[in-house]
Amino acid sequence: MDTGLEYLHRSCQPPLIHRDVKTKNILLSADLDAKISDFGLTKVFADEFMTHITTQPAGTLGYLDPEYYNTSRLSEKSDVYSFGVVLLEVITGQSPAVAITDTESIHIAQWVRQKLSEGNIESIADSKMGRECDVNSVWKVTELALQCKEQPSRERPTMTDVVAELKECLELEVSRGMGNYNSVTSGTSNLSATSADSHNDAQANDLKQQSVLELGQVGDASPTHIGPAPR
Repeated sequence: MDTGLEYLHRSCQPPLIHRDVKTKNILLSADLDAKISDFGLTKVFADEFMTHITTQPAGTLGYLDPEYYNTSRLSEKSDVYSFGVVLLEVITGQSPAVAITDTESIHIAQWVRQKLSEGNIESIADSKMGRECDVNSVWKVTELALQCKEQPSRERPTMTDVVAELKECLELEVSRGMGNYNSVTSGTSNLSATSADSHNDAQANDLKQQSVLELGQVGDASPTHIGPAPR
């Protein structure tokens, strides 16, 4: 799917912004190849040199870029934000709204940040993964997913950057599976501590503001669209 979004942003002429990237719009082939579906909200950029367009916000609550929602400025980084949410879902097995009590839910990004601040990566990994994934790879993908959700949007990677990072993570997993990759416990511990400190410092100033935006989108965790009806 990551390469599909990269294709829309970089290879299509003119470039396309999907605007509704979410797990329900990802289809799997018999070979488990991910395919992007539902282009009803897609916007076309006039040319490859445009950085954004102004348009009424549309998308699915919980996946919608807060910056786009608040400013009506749509860019490829809006899709990157939504992809970050999808990536967090894949890693954790959670939905965009994570229940913390019987009556309260928080956005998946806030839940992950809380876990990372405790240096406990194992607690966010989907239990279905078992021991199949290396903790260092999980750290790298989680960090990448959160980078996709950075505010302001200019701080987010492009989908080209995302594809490169995910390929690197996949290569690590393949090497480990072949017995050529040795996970060092002490290195993992240092990584956990460093990442925890980094998240505490980097997210402290904007966490409250972003959480309000994200929680406002979560609502009752329904997949309701906002904006104009799909074409």
